Amino acid sequence: MKKSFLKIFSVITVAVTIISCDKDFNSIGSDLVDDPHFDLESVDDVPLLAFSKRTGAVQANNLPINALGVYNNPKFGKTTANFVSQLELVAPRADYGTEIEIEPNDSVYLYVPYFSTKKVVDNENVYTLDSIYGDVESTINLKIYENKYYIRDFEPNPNPSEVGSYSQKYYSDDKNLVESNLTGFQLNNGSNTEENSQFKFKKDEIIIYKTDGSGNFLDSSGAITTDPAEKVVKEKLVPGMWINLDKDFFKNKVLLANPSNLINNSLFKDYFRGLYFKAEENSGEAGVLAKLDFSRGYITVQYHSTISTVNTKRSVKIKLGGNRINFFDNDISGSVYETGINNSNELTGDERLYVKGGDGAVSYIELFGDDADSNGIADKLEEIRANNWLINDAYLKFYVDGTHMSATGVDQPKRIYLFNAGDNTLVYDYLVDNSVSEDIKKNKFIYGGLLVKENDQYYYKIRITEQLKKWINSEDKFLKSDMRLGLVVTENINLSVSASLRYPFLVGSDIQKNIPLASAINTLGTILYGNHVNVPEDKKLKLKIYYTKPN
Repeated sequence: MKKSFLKIFSVITVAVTIISCDKDFNSIGSDLVDDPHFDLESVDDVPLLAFSKRTGAVQANNLPINALGVYNNPKFGKTTANFVSQLELVAPRADYGTEIEIEPNDSVYLYVPYFSTKKVVDNENVYTLDSIYGDVESTINLKIYENKYYIRDFEPNPNPSEVGSYSQKYYSDDKNLVESNLTGFQLNNGSNTEENSQFKFKKDEIIIYKTDGSGNFLDSSGAITTDPAEKVVKEKLVPGMWINLDKDFFKNKVLLANPSNLINNSLFKDYFRGLYFKAEENSGEAGVLAKLDFSRGYITVQYHSTISTVNTKRSVKIKLGGNRINFFDNDISGSVYETGINNSNELTGDERLYVKGGDGAVSYIELFGDDADSNGIADKLEEIRANNWLINDAYLKFYVDGTHMSATGVDQPKRIYLFNAGDNTLVYDYLVDNSVSEDIKKNKFIYGGLLVKENDQYYYKIRITEQLKKWINSEDKFLKSDMRLGLVVTENINLSVSASLRYPFLVGSDIQKNIPLASAINTLGTILYGNHVNVPEDKKLKLKIYYTKPN
């Protein structure tokens, strides 16, 4: 029975003991010495066919990580990522008081932390930004607007016979739903151009100092000070997007709103439908794009008001919660990627495989070749079965095309991911691998897929030992579609659910309706060597099998 990613993951629990790992994450051969493949037979001439397909628009609502910015890749073209999010009051039904004013020393600001790592140097926190692509010193023109399109939870016209059709799906090309409803003005309209027209993803720690109700800095005794050395630190924040927003807008939209719109967040999200973040390329700039967890972001509205005869400074906190959508515009005209993906041939296979996240491309690998006797089982698989081999190890090794991927301005994906394309399920090696790393993005390192550099050559290696055993031992006589693997880039190896395609397409006789969610949130791409006859032998994609012959 074909199962979804979630169903398979929930019903299979397997314990794996990791005995040894070399630099290529080799896990077998605990009873062998030195070379883990010592004294094993091997074969690497298993027939396979590899080609690529463009996915078109992908489901892009409520992704765990979202992209924002403009990324120019000399091989894959330009990607522009925009974002919309609903908002939620941290404290609905609050009493904001009377005589409400946002005074000159009050602020209305947005903060969204970046992914970063910290080192302490000379008692100072020094940060390195993560998940930033392109030229980190480049600027973009960032515009923030009130969103007036209601982002639904549920599909108004579901198909009762289709599982999952009741949940609303939005896609990466749905930008016009929001932009056609933009009637307000830009909210990040301050005089500091670093917060709008010259926005940059900065690595500086954000320091907030203690002040009195009038905005004066305080020293350790609570007295007003103008000496920078005497200012008292109230809070330190990791580097992030810090943008001042229009005070009058938030005063009228939130503080002076009809209380009936603030009773709960369901009503609030219909009344104030969120913020839209629009990125534009600046002329002469290389462009930069960041991956952000907007769910960690919030808006703080500072104001003064009177409650029980006391007039003082107060604040309202609004988080970027609820539904959200990431939009991608891809201009691939004239790129190597456009030429390659448009000329992909699933009958002869390709010299180069193009794998790209977001609204990108998936590569497919069909294993074991022809079924000449038309019995539903590939001839090579029948041969392996007949030999009664004990499979010790099996993996696919994908060599990166350094001619293209070593070019200046090209960021390489740190990981790729294989799945069963025939029924859109996890490969068994992924399921049984419980290996963990300090960096969670490197979990399941025995299964593999991590980018490796060896002798100036980059490659990815993915183990399919357990999957091969399943194919060999299966009683299913119609395995042709089940022996097609899909290859995507991944942002997070721990994500094992699917995202829908707006326009399903055929691969062989199978309709591809989904791709792994991990690919939908990664905008990078890579170019790999295929198994075509024109590919140099030492760069060809091959399935390497180590086995033991029966006694």
